[in-house]
Amino acid sequence: MREEQKIEAIIFDVGRVLVDFDWESYLNGFGFPKAIRDAVAAAMFLNPQWDEMDKGLLADDAYLERFIQNAPSCRQEIRQVYENAKNCIHARDYAVPFVRQCREKGYRTYILSNYSRYLFHETKCEMPFREYMDGEIFSFQTGQIKPQPGIYQALLDKYAICPDRALFLDDRPENLEGAAAFGIHTLLFDSYEKALDDLRRMNIL
Repeated sequence: MREEQKIEAIIFDVGRVLVDFDWESYLNGFGFPKAIRDAVAAAMFLNPQWDEMDKGLLADDAYLERFIQNAPSCRQEIRQVYENAKNCIHARDYAVPFVRQCREKGYRTYILSNYSRYLFHETKCEMPFREYMDGEIFSFQTGQIKPQPGIYQALLDKYAICPDRALFLDDRPENLEGAAAFGIHTLLFDSYEKALDDLRRMNIL
């Protein structure tokens, strides 16, 4: 693939690719009664407004108030979960070596990720791989989230990336479909080991 399609850039999603985003274990760790735990989950992580927060269109506190409005009787619990939400994100051990391996093979490396402004500032220490990127676009910077077309266009335009010479790794098929619409090559990320196998089979690594 490298010679035939001349892949020059590898674009990484962040959540569940380079970091763990395990909100369920995080939420379970509070030890709330099941009814409260489920109500908080429905009001926050399972609510469409959680994805809307990744657009960064409102102040961080405004999103918190929306979550509380979804389950007013759980105000205290929702606030507690929100204020400590950085604890559901942890760097994966392979992330830095993976990105560095791609760079050592001569590829430019980029980030394209749905990520809220609030969690971005709270979890910078969990993203040491950013040091090895040639560029990045986080959704809150654009007001759009994958798979909306604008966020892909923002990355391509900002870094002059040629779509048919780029490969995008993401764990969600709909996000890959959004990239493919621009002519970007795609790879569904299931695990690090499988990704390595796939990339070697594609003659990229």
